[in-house]
Amino acid sequence: MTSVRAGRLEAGRLEDVTERGFVTAETAMVMPTLMGLGLALVLIVVAAATQLRCADAAWEAARGLARGEPAEYADKVVDRLGPPDASVSIETVDGSVLVRVSAQLAIGGALIPVLHVEGHARLTCEPGTPCAKTASSQAAH
Repeated sequence: MTSVRAGRLEAGRLEDVTERGFVTAETAMVMPTLMGLGLALVLIVVAAATQLRCADAAWEAARGLARGEPAEYADKVVDRLGPPDASVSIETVDGSVLVRVSAQLAIGGALIPVLHVEGHARLTCEPGTPCAKTASSQAAH
């Protein structure tokens, strides 16, 4: 005598009772991967946005300094345009001003390491500005 597998007729096909619950188990196995991928995408977007804010702040600060603004101008610009707790460094070399704006990005606590994000801009100083005078005095020595 042959045994018949228990099943039910659903939407015109015979479904094996032993296959019930596989979709739930497969979903449970895939969910951590999907959540990790989502977290990675969010981290990439946040890091890119922070890097753009650093670059914009550096560009605006370099423009002001190349026009002859005092060094405090860069701090004000970074406070206004840069990410929170960003630091700025200014360097004048060979008649140009280089501004670097950097920030630490701590998103994941202990799970994800702190990311260091930086933006920089270098512009030639306009004649008669303090940074242009630095270049001419360096050239004279």
